[in-house]
Amino acid sequence: MEQLSLLDLMAPPPPPPKQWVPPPTRQVMTRAYATDYLMNIGMDERDPIEMEVRGIPTLIKFSSVFQTYAVQPAGSEYWSETGFRRFAGVYQVGGSNEFTGDEIRQIIESMIDSKHGCNGKLTKWWPDYCRQWRQNKYFADRADRATTWDQFGAEKQAEYWAKHDAEQAAALAQMEADGIDPQEVWRTYR
Repeated sequence: MEQLSLLDLMAPPPPPPKQWVPPPTRQVMTRAYATDYLMNIGMDERDPIEMEVRGIPTLIKFSSVFQTYAVQPAGSEYWSETGFRRFAGVYQVGGSNEFTGDEIRQIIESMIDSKHGCNGKLTKWWPDYCRQWRQNKYFADRADRATTWDQFGAEKQAEYWAKHDAEQAAALAQMEADGIDPQEVWRTYR
């Protein structure tokens, strides 16, 4: 009779994890967000193109099916408040997902008209800092300065409000430098 060892019953240790290496990319100059914008795209992706959809110029990047970027200045009408929209859930049945310009236009227009998209209404797009300023303003207008964050003590409460006020002032200064009207940003809050 042979004596078995418990170590013989154990599986060998797993191999070390494989290090993830990002796929190679190349850079292409675009007009995304109304500036000269250097965009990273995959080596096997098509170059981005510009096209008009209902009179609105947009940049199309072919990644994860396709993505759209606003090319007009902040405050211009677009189908996304961020100036960006990903169409990753759109696939061709039995196709290669290599959409033509007309197919892309039809997909975007159907999203604009859909009640699950824009419901036929475009919005103005704003940079991140404008949307953050607006959200913080909404919070501060409804918060009681005497009691909000008072659970952390008076010193921390004053520190949080000072940080909030400084960030809001910086956002307003940036909007002025960029020629963006804060009242228009606030008016478009939903």
